Amino acid sequence: MNPGDVMVTPYGPPPRVRRFFGWRSLMDVVVIMVCVAALGAGALGIGTRLFAYETFIVRTGSMAPAMPAGSVAVAEPVAPITLKEGDIITYRRPVAPPVTITHRIVYLRINEDPKNPAPLIRTQGDANAVPDPWQIELYGVAWRVVFWVPWLGYVFDMAHEPAGQIGLVLVPGTLLAGYFVVGAWRIWRRARREQAAATAQTYGAGTQWPGGRS
Repeated sequence: MNPGDVMVTPYGPPPRVRRFFGWRSLMDVVVIMVCVAALGAGALGIGTRLFAYETFIVRTGSMAPAMPAGSVAVAEPVAPITLKEGDIITYRRPVAPPVTITHRIVYLRINEDPKNPAPLIRTQGDANAVPDPWQIELYGVAWRVVFWVPWLGYVFDMAHEPAGQIGLVLVPGTLLAGYFVVGAWRIWRRARREQAAATAQTYGAGTQWPGGRS
């Protein structure tokens, strides 16, 4: 470079400021939520069949806010005599046996008659002001709730319908395919930008003025 020559530094558009919305984009969040819901429903459905657990869908908000309507309660089989006040149990409603109810035990008295060891139980929903209007005696196996997943019951309900079964496969699959296509496009676009920047750097770095070699 000769004295008096001026090096011209190539310049391009200012660097992009990457913005984040939770994860990389709103699409990332949607894909993750849908896939987690579908995988969670499948895992619970299969897991409870392999182990001694049962799943029950909470249809009302009587256990809200901790267990809102649409939750899936996972219960374990226990001997009724092992229950205690404060436990959440699922049992068949006395006035409508096909319907199950998931409520908390607020009163329990052990029957002292050895011929009839079933405990006498009174339950109440956490959101209800008064206990349920019946007392129950539990024989054989009782179902004690060990944990629950809010709103997953809606996915379970969909899985019982033909259209829902198709949707549970089609929607996550379509979102995953779109996610990978968009990801590949992002990688390609970033590679093109880096290539263009490298080309501009190569051809622009030797530009000199006035009177110098280029």
